[in-house]
Amino acid sequence: MDMSNKPTVLIVDDTPENIKVVMGVLRDQYKLMAALNGPEALEIAEKNHPDLILLDIMMPEMDGYAVCQQLKKMPETKDIPIIFLTAKTQPEDIVKGFEQGAVDYVTKPFNVMELQARVKTHLALKFSQETVLQKNAEQKELLHILCHDLVNPMAVVKTYLEMGAKKPADWLEAKRNMMLMAMETGLETVDLIRKMRALEDGKIKIRLTSAPVKVSVERSISMLHQKFEEKNINPVLNIDEKLCVQVEETSFISSVLNNIFTNAVKFSFTDSRILVNAKQEGESVVISIQDFGIGMSDRLINDLFDISKTTNRSGTNGEPGTGYGMPLMKKFITLYGGSLKIISKEKTGFSDDHGTQIILNLKSC
Repeated sequence: MDMSNKPTVLIVDDTPENIKVVMGVLRDQYKLMAALNGPEALEIAEKNHPDLILLDIMMPEMDGYAVCQQLKKMPETKDIPIIFLTAKTQPEDIVKGFEQGAVDYVTKPFNVMELQARVKTHLALKFSQETVLQKNAEQKELLHILCHDLVNPMAVVKTYLEMGAKKPADWLEAKRNMMLMAMETGLETVDLIRKMRALEDGKIKIRLTSAPVKVSVERSISMLHQKFEEKNINPVLNIDEKLCVQVEETSFISSVLNNIFTNAVKFSFTDSRILVNAKQEGESVVISIQDFGIGMSDRLINDLFDISKTTNRSGTNGEPGTGYGMPLMKKFITLYGGSLKIISKEKTGFSDDHGTQIILNLKSC
């Protein structure tokens, strides 16, 4: 096995000879690190995030209980399994270790096979738990895509049906194609979820097709027409009709463009505008979508694509949001083999220099 792929075990003991013995037992199976005292162990663990820690209890100044307690308080280290190495065999000492967050203990002098077995078992448990958590996160992500991206097409149909009750029959007929397009997008989104499930199970690969940029942008804006109209926001398009990109078209419109435009409108002020520019650059197409709204801080941008740190905040008219749209958008951009960049400046005082620009770099057809 490549050393870089081996699990990492941190051994903490104030006696160098003890560390040497443990290393001799484990060096063939694991990548090893060592610390001679509590503060050193905390520093190494926080910086390197070992997969498991073997921790001596009896150490001067800062004993193993205190080290364990500190490790469980830090977000970076709280989930690392800790096995105590101890000469203490009284039940109250063992219970105290478990109360501090340890998963197991090995008594000194230790049995080689027992130490190897306990380390192997708890590493296997850790990796199994991580796999389950990853699968849960993937399922949650698919659910968010389904819920988030079905809202817009369903809202289009609902809005026109409600308005149609107060309009002549021929008005509703004139909106028929718009409603059909919205329903088609909704059905395509459901089908996309099925494909993504198969994609994550490794059964299929995402299929990229050629999508005309201007048509895709216009279709997205059309679906979000009501949102633009409610705040009197004018989309200004500067896109050559010949430009096209290699994407999965349903997700490009529903999960990428719709999310960008929804956020641009949400955080824009009434009677504003959104500029959309696209140009060819070598083998790529660069699409820029710029609003002149409230902007974002650097801290918010850093958290924007982390689905565990949902950046939920209200729009300029109090519009709610889930905070899941941007992580999903980045997921699809990555699947297309593209990249994105965000440039933003927060509104402060009466300054007019504010807003957000999202730049997509996608493969040209």
